[in-house]
Amino acid sequence: MKLLASITKEWLLLIRDKGGLGILFLMPMVLVIVMAIVQDAPFRDYQEQKIPVLFVNQDSGEISKAIMHAIQEGKTFVVIDSLDGMPIDSAQLAKSINSGDYQIGIIVKKGLGDELKQIVDAQVEGMLAGLMPTDEPSKVEKPNLEPYITLLLDPTTKHTFRSSIRSAIKQFLSELEGRMIIDGLSDRLAEMTGKRPEVNLSSNGIVQLREKTATGKIMATDVANNSTQHNVPAWTVFAMFFIVIPLAGNMVRERTAGTITRLRTMPTSMFHFYAGKLLSYSTVGLLQALLMISVGFWLMPTLGLAKLDLGSGFFPLLYVAVVAGFAATSYGLLVGTIFKTLHQAAIFGIVSVVIMAALGGIWVPLYIMSDTMIFVGHLSPMNWAMEAFNGVFLRGEGMSEIIFGSIKLWTFGIVCFSTSLILEKNR
Repeated sequence: MKLLASITKEWLLLIRDKGGLGILFLMPMVLVIVMAIVQDAPFRDYQEQKIPVLFVNQDSGEISKAIMHAIQEGKTFVVIDSLDGMPIDSAQLAKSINSGDYQIGIIVKKGLGDELKQIVDAQVEGMLAGLMPTDEPSKVEKPNLEPYITLLLDPTTKHTFRSSIRSAIKQFLSELEGRMIIDGLSDRLAEMTGKRPEVNLSSNGIVQLREKTATGKIMATDVANNSTQHNVPAWTVFAMFFIVIPLAGNMVRERTAGTITRLRTMPTSMFHFYAGKLLSYSTVGLLQALLMISVGFWLMPTLGLAKLDLGSGFFPLLYVAVVAGFAATSYGLLVGTIFKTLHQAAIFGIVSVVIMAALGGIWVPLYIMSDTMIFVGHLSPMNWAMEAFNGVFLRGEGMSEIIFGSIKLWTFGIVCFSTSLILEKNR
């Protein structure tokens, strides 16, 4: 009965605080939707995008046209060679790129086709030189030429984007050069033997790449490569740990208003008082997680985003949500116990949650950080919670693996709750 009375008191306080409930439920929902929409394009495959590329062809040969055709036929770029109905020149291209109107520009210099053909012909002759039935092997001199294509990039583009663009264009050029060498060899062999060899090289290559997850499941639905699947667990954890703000604030107000003093005079222990807060706010955290999962499952598909895949199933998700809510609420209890003023508790709570989120991989994936930061990030409770959710959403882990992975969260929550209780009893 004492515990039930404490829980009832906490729920009455929560229900009366309409603004606090809005912050706890509406703000996280808006946050996860906005972040999923913003990050949707980076998570989509480049084949689903069409990046505009300004193209200036100063060479009129067939090879330069083949370069333009190869880039145009690819699934990554849209070639733009005119603006306002007028052909683009190099000066206009540079101006458009530097102003940020376009991110990529390509200039094919004059004479590129002739230079490339001379080098390819020399390579073909060098390959066949040792096969000629002559007394002395002939030596083929390589032409002293350096054919190049100028690639202009917007100064604001990130390093990863630049690397992706370079790799894609180099792939086009490599395929073109390979076809030129094969065609050259075929022509020369036809002259030598009177018969042209049949060579059928697919543009996709001979060896195919079949992508699977670590569990061996073929990624037919491309679950791991959409923003919904990554943003829902990350921002669910962020929202659950932000419960420290209203929880710690209520605890400070109870002390300053003398409520805690009156509660001490009653025939009950501080354990019931703290346990009531723990169960009440943990339930709020669970409801937050269910709301975020519902948004990902039902609402995001209506916004043109991918539908949330529940991974291992609803019950493993429910377990992880309970554990994460317990850890977040216990941390809120500790903050509310330590600090004496509302400003201290609020500022520390906000800053500490933001720091744990930044270190724990909520905002930036840990794998792109330095080794030191990766080690520090693995010490963040928010990282433990996010990894537990990812174990369900992305890795398809069973209950035994999920329970084992949640031990750190249980330990963190128990330590925070016990420390809070000890500090309050000794106050």
